[in-house]
Amino acid sequence: MASDHSDFVLNDGMHPADIADALWQDVDIERAREIFESMDIERGALVLAEADEKLQSTLLEERDPQSIGGYLSLLSVDDGVDVLNGLPDMLRLEVLCFVDSETATELRHLTSYPEESAGGMMTTEFLSISENEKVVDAIKLIKGDEGEAESVYVLFVADSNNILQGVITTRELLELEGSECVSEFMNPDVISARVDEDREEVARRILRYNLSLLPIVDARNSIIGVVSADDALEVVEEEGSEDALLLAGASGDSDAGEPLLEMVSHRAPYLAIPVVAGLIMSKVMEHFSRDVTSLPDKYSMVVAFVPMVLALSGTVGMQTSAVLVRGFAVGQIVSGRRLSVFLSEMRLGVVLGFLSALVAGPAMGLLLNDYQTGLMLGLALWLSVIWTNTAAASIVVGSEAAGLDPALVAGPVMIAVSDLSAVALFLGVASVLI
Repeated sequence: MASDHSDFVLNDGMHPADIADALWQDVDIERAREIFESMDIERGALVLAEADEKLQSTLLEERDPQSIGGYLSLLSVDDGVDVLNGLPDMLRLEVLCFVDSETATELRHLTSYPEESAGGMMTTEFLSISENEKVVDAIKLIKGDEGEAESVYVLFVADSNNILQGVITTRELLELEGSECVSEFMNPDVISARVDEDREEVARRILRYNLSLLPIVDARNSIIGVVSADDALEVVEEEGSEDALLLAGASGDSDAGEPLLEMVSHRAPYLAIPVVAGLIMSKVMEHFSRDVTSLPDKYSMVVAFVPMVLALSGTVGMQTSAVLVRGFAVGQIVSGRRLSVFLSEMRLGVVLGFLSALVAGPAMGLLLNDYQTGLMLGLALWLSVIWTNTAAASIVVGSEAAGLDPALVAGPVMIAVSDLSAVALFLGVASVLI
């Protein structure tokens, strides 16, 4: 935990989200459990709904199945699924015994879907109406909702087989005569998602089309659930955080204020890649150093420019990786645009390399007191930057095309490959030209 503020006092006016943040960031584990246990069950359920998975597991770790079942009975189905997914399998089965049969059936159904799929993030609590119903029936349905539906502002229209036919908003219903048929005024062009689609794609679709609810359908186009905009934002935040951590060379599960052993386990494995790359680079440097021992001293100074090449190649590679990973994450880069984006990054590498060589070449010539050598080193630097940018773009685009997480591959792997190849190319070209 970040710190131990044992004087933390639970304020009756605090929002559940603020309480969840305080329990995770401002007090130790034992104190967090004490505060949580002091809450009434209704407030505790609200805090659980706002807590992330790690905090949920921490607060419920020592609770008996019956008390956990009490919280689940008060949570919405999608929040209940999140809580259940964080429990061990045996405890999950015991907890469901203390939930009413209808809710337990829904929870079992939803937890059967992979967590990373649309089915794993959807809720079955939504309003739908038959296409043959009248406007007055739809309004009665809305008024009869007791706060169980995810939203009362959107109604989905289905036929007798529950096949999705259209969508209509509450605002539109209020503007119609009660005797009119819903199907005559619904929007038949419904944006939906398949239950087995990846949750990132679902979130991107909601944000792209500015939807409050996205219907989830099965293979028959039968509506079985919905995903709300706030769930989509949570997914975007989680995936964005994970990508940022992976690009920095840390596990996607890393968290500030973790216990020491967890921090080591989340970060140490990724250090193996730069260690191996550094050992290989040392052999490259050793080989080049032997080649320049017979040359004048000013030529051996070429090795002194390697840190600059490393810094430049690392920066260019991280820029390219970050931009492309974000592009894939937010849906800017689709499969049909991979080649055009890759070629665009290659052109960018040519320009960035030229600008770097334009500045660094004369500076290296001035330090060496030999502008012809500086020009040659500038050319070597230009080629190195072009290669680094191309390598970084190839790693990100290639890993995404292969179905891998670009952020995972484009972190330490990209840095190791780009640094090693850039230095080897710079020293190799420089030795040939000199």
